[in-house]
Amino acid sequence: MKRKTCLILSLILVMIMATPALASVSLDINGQAYKPSSELYLENGVTLVPLDVIKNVLGCEVAVAEDIRLRENDHTLKMAVGKTTATVNDTIATMPIAPRMVEGQIYVPLRFIMEAVGAQVDWNGENRQVSITYNETRNGMTAEEIMAKSSVAMTEANRYKMLADVRSTVKVSTDLPDSEAADMSMDLQGTVEAWMQMNPVLMYLKQNMTINAPIAPAPATQTVETEMAMNQDGIFITMPDIGWVKMDLQELNMQELMQQSMTQDPTAAIQQMRDLGMIVSLGQDQEKNGKKYWVLRAAVNGNILDSDYFKKMTQQMPAMLEGMDIEQMLENLDVDLSYDMWIDQDTFYADYMNMSGDIKFAMSLPATDETPAGNMEMAMTIQASYTMSDYGKEFTVPDVTGARDFEEVLAEQIAQAQTALEP
Repeated sequence: MKRKTCLILSLILVMIMATPALASVSLDINGQAYKPSSELYLENGVTLVPLDVIKNVLGCEVAVAEDIRLRENDHTLKMAVGKTTATVNDTIATMPIAPRMVEGQIYVPLRFIMEAVGAQVDWNGENRQVSITYNETRNGMTAEEIMAKSSVAMTEANRYKMLADVRSTVKVSTDLPDSEAADMSMDLQGTVEAWMQMNPVLMYLKQNMTINAPIAPAPATQTVETEMAMNQDGIFITMPDIGWVKMDLQELNMQELMQQSMTQDPTAAIQQMRDLGMIVSLGQDQEKNGKKYWVLRAAVNGNILDSDYFKKMTQQMPAMLEGMDIEQMLENLDVDLSYDMWIDQDTFYADYMNMSGDIKFAMSLPATDETPAGNMEMAMTIQASYTMSDYGKEFTVPDVTGARDFEEVLAEQIAQAQTALEP
């Protein structure tokens, strides 16, 4: 028995020694911290990152089939999971570590790929930080400078129209007892038609959304049509059989928030992007309907939660968020979104945009008279495509002066529901 035990312990020790140690590292892009939703690992001196990190940092085209293919300007790379052999611009090369699957994601060696496309990679062992320098340009402008000029151009136009197709899946799970559980999944798909004005703030949108909740208490597919308007007096929405109602958002200064998000100073616009934790890169140039476009990729990650803009926005919404532990929500909020924007090379207007990503958060549920304490987790995936047009053109907004107070309407509906339940 003693000999058998020693053999088992020896096998375990060999397995431990043969298993590479993975240690997390941080990433810096052109002097700016980048915090992806998945960890970066250091294995035998080689940093491994999710393939999406490469795509966001470089703005490159990525295709995954039997192999992995990356295209960044004139550079092409081919590699495969589990193989150290790669092809760089038709030249065979050997990677220090083969790409691999980690928790459903493809991880690749960072330095090998970055240096293959001309980026500079530095390592700070004391801080366990990888720093990448890669300033790709178009007409002498970096991605940040092009985006800043686009922000200025759209601010000067002041108005535009937007059409959007949106797809989203929302999953909510709780650890409450089965009788109190509120687990559910919703698939949403629809269109949005909106008109925007930055100064003074004015918005009008019409939304048509199909909602499918297969595991809801009363599963059914519903089509919801709503209208929303926003001006300096507040936010207004339509409710079935009632019409326009006004949301009580007296402490939310929409004009100030709009002014914070749009600026006519390119330098300030660049700093604002960095404060929000955005990583902006250049993709492959495109042409559509006779127009030439620069394609920008903007990655938004967890750093946005630490930005002054985000903090100011939450500070201005105490009435809406009353009773909720905002600090706890932000601590457990995970944001991973990317935008591809097509910037007209002549006007600097953003005519098209695609967005995809995930938002996750967890929070504690306090006990009530009816339910025990518990926890809730929500995960949302979203994909959307946008078309912007009619820059500078005026638009009309429905008359909302007769809108009823939302809280008053809600109280009436609750009272009616309670009356209907009475014996």
